[in-house]
Amino acid sequence: MKKKIVSLFLVGAMVAATAVGCGSVKTDNEAGGSSDKAEKAAGKDAYADDIKIAFLPNVIGDSCAAAWAEGMESYLNNFSNVTFDVYDGEASVDTEVQIMDELINQKYDAIILQATDAAGLASSVDKAEAAGIPVITCNLDADTTHAGLVAGVDVEAGEKIAEAIGESLGGEGKVVIISATPGATKGENIDKGFKAVMEETYPNIEILDEQSGEWLTENANTVMTDFLTKYSEIDAVLCHNDAMAEGAAEAVKAAGREMQVWGVDGESKMLEYIEQGLCTGTVYTNAQTQGVACAQFAMYAIETGSLASTLSETPVVKMAPVVVTADNVAEITEDMRW
Repeated sequence: MKKKIVSLFLVGAMVAATAVGCGSVKTDNEAGGSSDKAEKAAGKDAYADDIKIAFLPNVIGDSCAAAWAEGMESYLNNFSNVTFDVYDGEASVDTEVQIMDELINQKYDAIILQATDAAGLASSVDKAEAAGIPVITCNLDADTTHAGLVAGVDVEAGEKIAEAIGESLGGEGKVVIISATPGATKGENIDKGFKAVMEETYPNIEILDEQSGEWLTENANTVMTDFLTKYSEIDAVLCHNDAMAEGAAEAVKAAGREMQVWGVDGESKMLEYIEQGLCTGTVYTNAQTQGVACAQFAMYAIETGSLASTLSETPVVKMAPVVVTADNVAEITEDMRW
């Protein structure tokens, strides 16, 4: 059994480091490391030694964070030697930095982090890795090399939504964007994919405005209300997550306006909004499965001693994207919803 589980970890690492093409692993000898460093690379026995893993999301009340944590816990419950703790980043860079310091001081064996700001958490990630604690980022990356990233689709999500909007509008129209917290890699990448398709394929679709909703439903509702007051014609709104799309949809409904409303994530409430006709579509990711992948990655890093110092760049695993609209929302069955 032990060999079978280790093999699963190795397959995950191979996918992360080679199949995706976003990361590569170099050995200590290749990196010019010492024999002492090679000894440390053995890591812990993931099936016998006491292990502590922490999950630090951007904010614990978010439905994505809850689903990730559920997936992580469901997997780690298979190991009686593993303690799993969840902390609340409170949507604050300063809070996450402070908690990261505490986790390092408490000598956790691995940290799974949803970085509120890619640059703002980079030094904390470096500090953890230097202390021998592998960091796995979940969905929101850190702007420094670390043990691994399990990402939802971001650039691809932006591209797919742009294609859907562009085709449905016949290549002409006006759109607005309610974006993520400034500095969030996921939001930047969604924008990158969306705007590239618009510029290259649909140059007659105008992006009227873009404002941050900071991932929150209430903030997005306020931003969308302002957009509706400011612009008499809006054909579609792109939101960088479903929570903001839900807030935007409520503002559109309250104003008696009609337009496409798109989100990214595929949470249960968003799927219900699509079924009710309040929202147009989302790009679905199974967040619980993503949480499982994060936990597997963390256990692999603990077992092998995989750290930033042994990597040339961060290995990446990407979840499969599914564009969901009223046409196929029924295919996301209850057991797939989170």
